[in-house]
Amino acid sequence: MGEPRSATTAPGTVEALLFDLDGTLVDTREANYQAYRDAFAASGHDLSPQQFATTWGRDSRDFIPDLLPGIDRAGIDTIRADKSRRYADLLDRTTANDALIAFLRLVAPTHRTALVSTAKSVNGRQILETHGLTPLFDVVVWGDEVERSKPDPEGYLRALGVLGADPARSLAFEDSETGRQAALAAGIPVLEVPHF
Repeated sequence: MGEPRSATTAPGTVEALLFDLDGTLVDTREANYQAYRDAFAASGHDLSPQQFATTWGRDSRDFIPDLLPGIDRAGIDTIRADKSRRYADLLDRTTANDALIAFLRLVAPTHRTALVSTAKSVNGRQILETHGLTPLFDVVVWGDEVERSKPDPEGYLRALGVLGADPARSLAFEDSETGRQAALAAGIPVLEVPHF
């Protein structure tokens, strides 16, 4: 990642573009579901597609206790670590949002860009590398680098601070309600990305 681009912009111009990863730039639902399903099973729990659908856009630190009431911190950490290991073998089940990535490639040389994701850094970097996205971002904020995950705006606020960007002159791209709430709470207008 290079230095953030200059903050000098004309009135009404978008200064910075901030993107979610999972479901926005890359469809990772199938890979994520299979990795979590198998990690749950290894810990003696079931995870149905319907249950997993309710977790989309949320951090596993938040949704695992909701799905498994009474689970302790060690149990949560075991599932999360196991999921991360399994996920690396499922990257071929992810699909790029070609249209949005083409747009990102077009604007990255002239706009400040950030990735703000609830994905853990290890898995997130694997996705970026797999789809050739790593060089397109000035700033990356992963889910394991913040105390409070989306819908909290912490990740977006951190990215804006590093970029030196005005939230009102920025634009966030999100696919989930959780992500949309986080961006709006940071003062950033949101373009909702439909499932592709």
